[in-house]
Amino acid sequence: MGEKYVVRLGQDVYQVEIGEAGGGIFRVFIEGKEHTVRMEQVSAPSLFLLEVDSRPLEAFVEGRAGGYEITIGFHRYALLVRDVARGRPPPLVEREDWQQVGEGEWLVVSPMSGVVVEIRAGKGQVIQQGDVLMVIESMKMNNELRAKFGGAVREVYVEVGQRVEVGQALLRLG
Repeated sequence: MGEKYVVRLGQDVYQVEIGEAGGGIFRVFIEGKEHTVRMEQVSAPSLFLLEVDSRPLEAFVEGRAGGYEITIGFHRYALLVRDVARGRPPPLVEREDWQQVGEGEWLVVSPMSGVVVEIRAGKGQVIQQGDVLMVIESMKMNNELRAKFGGAVREVYVEVGQRVEVGQALLRLG
């Protein structure tokens, strides 16, 4: 068969398998439902003409760390993509920008949409309350995300240059 991925679009997570059928045509299975996709790059680097199940679409596709940002018409979609072997993309959560996920463990989530321009807290690093964890550019302003609690960084879910959405997991402290 084809390559298998786990894709997050907003709060939804999908199992996707992609196989080449030849002639620029792909067989794409989303949650087991088959779609036929023809793709042609119109201009470098990001304009594509797609035909999905005989329906034409024009899409601007920009690669981001961990996935893609796709614009179709006036709608913009952020896709986080992982191959099946690496597991699910990091979770999206709502409400508070710090979520307790276990005894003494906290999930730091993005309070805004933007692009990660700097990461100052690496996996295994011990941080103190008030330390800058990362910087996210949003609406042409750099926003520092500071630690509300001290602890060791257990996992960093994003990379510099990656577009993040409100509620997207950034890192886990414990």
